[in-house]
Amino acid sequence: MRFNPYRGRSAQVAMALQRHGRWAKLTRWRPTSKQEAIQSERGILNLLRSKWEVEDVPVAPKPDHYVHVTKGGKEDGPALVLMPGYGAGTGFFYRNLDGLSRAFKVYAVDWLGTGLSGRPAFTAVDRATTEDFFLESLNAWRAKQGLGKFILVGHSLGGYLAATYALRHPEQVEHLVLVGPAGIPAKPEGWESRFLGDTWSLRTQLYKLATQAWMSGITPGSVIRALGPWGPGLVEKYVTGRFSMQGQPLDAVERNVFKDYFYHIAAARGSGEYALRHILAPGAWAHAPLEDRLSELKVPVTFIYGEHDWMNPAAGVAAANKLDQLRPRKVSSDHVVEVVPDSGHFVFLEQPQRFNAALFRTTEFYLQHGLATKLIQQEEQDRLRKLQMLREEAQQEADKTTQQQKQAARQQ
Repeated sequence: MRFNPYRGRSAQVAMALQRHGRWAKLTRWRPTSKQEAIQSERGILNLLRSKWEVEDVPVAPKPDHYVHVTKGGKEDGPALVLMPGYGAGTGFFYRNLDGLSRAFKVYAVDWLGTGLSGRPAFTAVDRATTEDFFLESLNAWRAKQGLGKFILVGHSLGGYLAATYALRHPEQVEHLVLVGPAGIPAKPEGWESRFLGDTWSLRTQLYKLATQAWMSGITPGSVIRALGPWGPGLVEKYVTGRFSMQGQPLDAVERNVFKDYFYHIAAARGSGEYALRHILAPGAWAHAPLEDRLSELKVPVTFIYGEHDWMNPAAGVAAANKLDQLRPRKVSSDHVVEVVPDSGHFVFLEQPQRFNAALFRTTEFYLQHGLATKLIQQEEQDRLRKLQMLREEAQQEADKTTQQQKQAARQQ
């Protein structure tokens, strides 16, 4: 029996959708609403076996200043805080939650202005005020939650922000885990020259157009919102293609619920997404690269990348080597770079069991003796079972296709 984390909210959501009215739903330009976003997350969490709760925690006495949290796991386990990347939400970690709940008290937190968190007007004007927007709200949530030290895991742009949080609040972070982090290397000198030439070219014009869009604050979310009723179709094509490239592809049930969730968080009112240009320059080069800032880090740090991550693992290796020269390792997993095979930028979605195993190795020091080894073995068993299921499903599909071809041939 699956746990329903919305047991107290289901009736409210259903009534809100009913009040919205069928006619209004058919005639609106953007087919999304807060209630539908909540329902889409419910579909994601209903895929899980373990018990999870969701809550919205106010972080300031202002409208829309709250963060959305999914929490569960071992009450007496070390606190593990998962922070998603740009354009994503806590639902992106759904394949990891059951496994991680065996060892940790898990908190998956949507950054303010993203996911299902509140969407206040984004008024930051530079890197410093942009970092404040995210970090101060995360710290306010931590204080309300009553957390002491916790293991902080950040993905992509969420990794960049997690690192800046650890730099600002080292007394609160037990261990920092950066998963395919954005913003580590500095932009190579003359990087733009590969796109800019003395003569007119389509490549040059496309680069200039993309740069102008980036600096103007045009985001993937704004494109999806502008597409109106065509937005869901674009997201479905992206999900179907993107999450079948490496590792374990989403099955039909997963694709159906995940695409809905992805669409509703992308089509919601723009807020935190407008931070991108203040933190990263075109090409995703950080205005303040972490390679220059991690030397001040006072907590252990581990890097996890997918083998085919477009955030180059070599940047993490260089940062880890630099830290090795500056300070001794605080624990055995400090300054370690884990590279997960057959996976890309969304390593935790594409290879969930291998990612969880990497996280257990990273945090073994904080777990009960022998627990990490036991859980790593369980994750490998789960991975092999999943692979066998995928092979059987592929064989069934091939047999079905062969049967259909034979029937078609007989009818000719």
